[in-house]
Amino acid sequence: MSPWAFMRVNYFPMTLGVVFSLGLVTCFVVSVLRGDVSPYMPFISETGGKYPEAGIFSIFLYLSSILGLSTMFTRFLIVDELNRGIDRTIDILNKSSIVIGFIALMGMVVVAAYPMTSVPTAHGIGANVLFLGGVIYAALQTWLSYKMSPYYNGIKICHIRLTIAILTAIALIVMLAVGPKAMSEWTSEPHSHWTGSKMPQEKGFVLMVVSSVAEWTMAIMFLAYYFTFIREFQKVCLHLRVQLLVQHFDEEPQEVNVAVATERTPIVM
Repeated sequence: MSPWAFMRVNYFPMTLGVVFSLGLVTCFVVSVLRGDVSPYMPFISETGGKYPEAGIFSIFLYLSSILGLSTMFTRFLIVDELNRGIDRTIDILNKSSIVIGFIALMGMVVVAAYPMTSVPTAHGIGANVLFLGGVIYAALQTWLSYKMSPYYNGIKICHIRLTIAILTAIALIVMLAVGPKAMSEWTSEPHSHWTGSKMPQEKGFVLMVVSSVAEWTMAIMFLAYYFTFIREFQKVCLHLRVQLLVQHFDEEPQEVNVAVATERTPIVM
């Protein structure tokens, strides 16, 4: 049986960047043209807070979560194959990062399922899980990169990932520190519209813009971090092999037909 070969897995992070960016731009343009948000740097979730852009927002986030998980899992398999259990610290960092990354992407799924104007509490929890998990994932992968240097990767890519991780963490801190204060000031006065339609003369506007800029910066930094995997993924080939245990689906598998898996059996052939 011939395995399916995936020669260009570098398309995973590249496609993620295209899909996620296209989703952000589309939602921003549609929401502004429809008058659902003001053009004054709305939060990402505000651009997908009302329908029909909320539907577009959810679709792109679902697609991005699938591509993000594909990228993370590919990175996990590459590191696992390179290390082969030699360095225990690398194994721990690799396994920890894929778990944290999965949790972060589940936060993205929650954000997609519950737009900002539908169930704000669920949306907020999902967003916090996504942002915090994303920063932790970047930190773990950066640590992992330094542990793999100089045997598996160069030191330059480590410095690049460290810079992106630090900028992402700073953006998260700014957003978490300024965001609540901005909302507190904005809600201290009555308004006939929601935060997405904020105007410069309103109280708390400046702080909300600062928090929004931090959020957009964090999203861009996440994409930039994924892009650091492209060059490595260009040098990898993944195989998917299907093994039939029976010749007819009314038959029951026989022990002689079942390949015995061991700890050395690769997950992907």
